[in-house]
Amino acid sequence: MAEPENHTLALLREMRTDMDRRHSEITAEFAAIREQLDKMQANGLEAMKRFIGHRTMVERTVASFEADLSDLKQRMSALEAARS
Repeated sequence: MAEPENHTLALLREMRTDMDRRHSEITAEFAAIREQLDKMQANGLEAMKRFIGHRTMVERTVASFEADLSDLKQRMSALEAARS
């Protein structure tokens, strides 16, 4: 006579299979999220580097402008002093 089928074990096996499938799906989703975050971080770092480069260029331009302005002020003062 054959042993009766154990319904509990069959349900547990089914649950284990389902849990393994869900675990694999979640792991894949986390990997995709991690990849997106890595790309966002790389893009953010690149944007920050460009910003710093642009800021440096602007600072140099402003410093050059201030030097030119100071030079013009000195020349104007010299011309005004020469006229007097």
